[in-house]
Amino acid sequence: MRATHSHAIGQKAGQSLYYAFEQAERVGLPLTAHVTIAFAATRCDPTLILAAFSRLRRNLFNKWAVRNGFAPTGAYAFENVRDEVPFTVMEPGDDHNVHAHWAVYIPAQLRHRFEMELLTWIEAVTGGIVDHAVVLRVTYPGALRLRSYLLKGLNPQWASIYGAFAKAQGVIVGGRRTGTTANISRSKRIAADRVLGIRRRIPARPHGNEAPRPGAADNHFAPGAI
Repeated sequence: MRATHSHAIGQKAGQSLYYAFEQAERVGLPLTAHVTIAFAATRCDPTLILAAFSRLRRNLFNKWAVRNGFAPTGAYAFENVRDEVPFTVMEPGDDHNVHAHWAVYIPAQLRHRFEMELLTWIEAVTGGIVDHAVVLRVTYPGALRLRSYLLKGLNPQWASIYGAFAKAQGVIVGGRRTGTTANISRSKRIAADRVLGIRRRIPARPHGNEAPRPGAADNHFAPGAI
């Protein structure tokens, strides 16, 4: 049976991802590092990639961050596309280009050490790297630009509301294609909003070909109780 899991980020997940960047700024841990891990350049079974990435984050990165004196803080989105062509099915042995885009807080003085550790972590959770030249890319583009990049996998009817340009990003199997650390999760953001007296409204679903202006999500809040 062919695996045809979700092909797009939905409205609720998109909202959580969008505001995760704001919440990270609030807690003083801005998401400015952009990590791209190309799992197709490893020996990892494509159906186990999400589990491997979870181990990397929870078992390796989180412990490393705590040892180095800061709270693990990040958000991620998975894609499965090559040369702008999305993979729409996945069976054992199928070609794929599953890769993770991970926005993460890294103190400036730890960036080099983090990048070196990443290669070791990827090797450990995937069973080996087959192409070191393409398996990892780390840049520091700034939070706003990075947020738009992670959100490009949104369902097109929601993308313009959240300031993203939607492109199909292929099928992902084995779990959720997006997520955040607990400290910038939806529940943490709602609690912080309550303290600040901010009420955010879920944007109305666009009708027909109507396209809300980019970044309209920022206009969907008002003072008051949640």
